[in-house]
Amino acid sequence: MRAVFTVTGVLALLLVQAAAQSTASSPPDKSPERLVYVIPNNRTVEHQKSFARINMRTKFKLSAEDALDPYGFASAGVNAGVEQAANDHPQYGQGMAGFGKRYGADFADEATSELLGGGVYPALFHQDPRYFRMEHGSIWKRGLYALTRSVWTKDDIGELEFNGSAVFGDYSAAALSNLYYPAADHTYGQTVQRGSILLLEDSAFNLLKEFWPDVHDRLRHKKSKQLESLPAN
Repeated sequence: MRAVFTVTGVLALLLVQAAAQSTASSPPDKSPERLVYVIPNNRTVEHQKSFARINMRTKFKLSAEDALDPYGFASAGVNAGVEQAANDHPQYGQGMAGFGKRYGADFADEATSELLGGGVYPALFHQDPRYFRMEHGSIWKRGLYALTRSVWTKDDIGELEFNGSAVFGDYSAAALSNLYYPAADHTYGQTVQRGSILLLEDSAFNLLKEFWPDVHDRLRHKKSKQLESLPAN
């Protein structure tokens, strides 16, 4: 259910980007600190070729900032509300107790995925957990690049390799979730499904990281032009 809302938002953003994109566009002045003004954007590098190695401490710092950002707490609340309305995980029950259990599970899923995929595994595998924007090229080329960054990433010296950090991070988080999900949800298929949803969310957020700075820059310039056209008092 969470992935449906994420992908829907990304598709809408891509439509805006496609409509706004001109034949020759200049890169945004600076990548906005938050995606769509609310989602943390701590692990995005504006220029694809601007690679500078980060140490283990920085990897854990960035993953902790994402995991403990206020957006994560709010997002878990929205997800828990949707799941409660749909009576997902009926063993949790209804009322505030049921909502609290769903909230805790949703928050733990995302936080564990961030900490493992952004900190623990990148440190073990010597991989860089950041997203490096392509910036230029057709919308389809950039979109494909963004989607595949959930399975391909740079290592600590800037070489491209399989993104074991993200993949193992998401599926490890899904496996650990069996510690707090109801017993009925402990099947192999459901565990794989939860890990796949987390990986799909990674791909969707990579699309936002790639295209949102362009949309943000255009919206900002549009607003500036509108203000300039207003008659002076």
